[in-house]
Amino acid sequence: MYLVKAKPDFAAKRVEYLYEAFQLNKKCDTLFTVRGRDFPAHLIVLMACSEFFGTNEGHVEKIFSDFDYEIIEAILKYCYTGEINIDEKHVEKLMDLANRLEVKIPKQFKTVDLSNCLEVLKSTGDSELLKKAMDLTLENFETLHKTQGFLKLPLFNLMEILKSNDLFVHSEESVFNAVKLWVNHDDANRKSDLAQLMRFVRLSLLSMEFIVNEVMTFCHSCAECMTTIRQEIINKNDKSFVPRETPRRKIQKMALVGGRNIDMANTIDIFDGLMNSWTLSKNIGINKSWFASVLVGDWIFIIGGKNSSGQSVTSVEYIDLKSGEKKPLKPLNQARHHFSAVTLRRGSSTDVYAIGGLVGDYLSSVERWSSNTGDWAIIAPLLVAIYGHSASVIADKIYITGGKTSENGRDISTNKVQMYSVETNSWTYRAQMIQGRYNHSSVAFKGKLYVAGGFDHQTWTNLDSVEHYDPNANVWTAFTKLTQAASGISLGCFRNKLFSMGGVTSDVWEYDETNKSWKASTSLSRDRYYFNAHVIPYDSII
Repeated sequence: MYLVKAKPDFAAKRVEYLYEAFQLNKKCDTLFTVRGRDFPAHLIVLMACSEFFGTNEGHVEKIFSDFDYEIIEAILKYCYTGEINIDEKHVEKLMDLANRLEVKIPKQFKTVDLSNCLEVLKSTGDSELLKKAMDLTLENFETLHKTQGFLKLPLFNLMEILKSNDLFVHSEESVFNAVKLWVNHDDANRKSDLAQLMRFVRLSLLSMEFIVNEVMTFCHSCAECMTTIRQEIINKNDKSFVPRETPRRKIQKMALVGGRNIDMANTIDIFDGLMNSWTLSKNIGINKSWFASVLVGDWIFIIGGKNSSGQSVTSVEYIDLKSGEKKPLKPLNQARHHFSAVTLRRGSSTDVYAIGGLVGDYLSSVERWSSNTGDWAIIAPLLVAIYGHSASVIADKIYITGGKTSENGRDISTNKVQMYSVETNSWTYRAQMIQGRYNHSSVAFKGKLYVAGGFDHQTWTNLDSVEHYDPNANVWTAFTKLTQAASGISLGCFRNKLFSMGGVTSDVWEYDETNKSWKASTSLSRDRYYFNAHVIPYDSII
């Protein structure tokens, strides 16, 4: 066998030669005349772009007559080079001409949002835009799978979506229903794709009733599907069988709990990502303010705070997210308000930490509640007494940032960072923040600790500064500033995005990683100040 391979640019050189011949009207074998102006071309080149030119050659001149010369030149050049360089004001007309000639031009997108993410999946080769489009599609699957854009997705795109573990759904029933809608949209041509698509429906996550009544009914004519379904029914009847399929990511909500007055703290702001809206819960009957809250399983702990008489309290309650019940727990050893709280796993126990705060004077005391005992125990105190600080957990370490404290007889907003180790039951200082602050917020996000906003006691101003901490390097780095200075805000992570919420306002800001900026998001139901953000199950009834 004799094999020859030309240089990599061989094909490109041939295209360049054809385009040069087109420009010089050399060996052109077809001619379109539009309003007295001639447009010569090579028919075989045009047909390689669209068969329309070969089968409807006589109609092309009539179609061209509806467009300006600049647009005709652009479409012919594209057929030779695959490139378009035209003023944006002509793009709509250009795409109209391309559609009429059946010339497929990939759409170009500068931004991705819910309105175009499905189109981006089909049309772009930009890896960054594709990732953002896929993330948006997975996060909003429950809404998008009922749209016309979803029903028109090519098979390949649909399979890429359905196989992901990051698909946000109420249950696996939503995945099956999406397959059913897509196939029924073009039953004659898509029925043959059913077996391939059903491989991505995780049957072990469906109830026996749903499989029998819904899945078998729809798939009865597909022999391959029915074989798989019958085997799954056998598996479900075998009590010793352990399913190996990974559950999808469940749709969740975000709950904002607490406030600086009882009226504010007696309600919870709840964000429904599916509906993209905030609602206010009914009065939850807490009747205290300036408390800290943490999430423990399906419970929200309401810890300490101030009662209606303005006194610091030791009371602790929990709200059951599934039943809505509110019940008391063992009280704190020390009354406190304006403090911070976090949860941390320790062996078989889920622990809750109440840290620092205020009760007539600044507190350095720390106590820990254990799920094993149900009691609060005093542990190692902070290195410095503070209130109005923030607490977050990274890699089983508790980080306390900032707060208001007293140094040399005067109050300051400190930039000190204190870290707690469970193993040694001790606190150590870490690298100081760039900016001293209190009444700020912190959150662990993608392995780093983010701190934002707050109040600077020395200058008596609210802060718009944001910084993040790398625990491995022990270094703080300035981050994109908030759109507006604010204290009493809460940072939150929801669906892998960073949010800044409230702060004597109802404003919500989402960090846009692509443009490195904060953009306005759906506002809260009411102004909220000094509160905690928690991600809760979607079926929570509060």
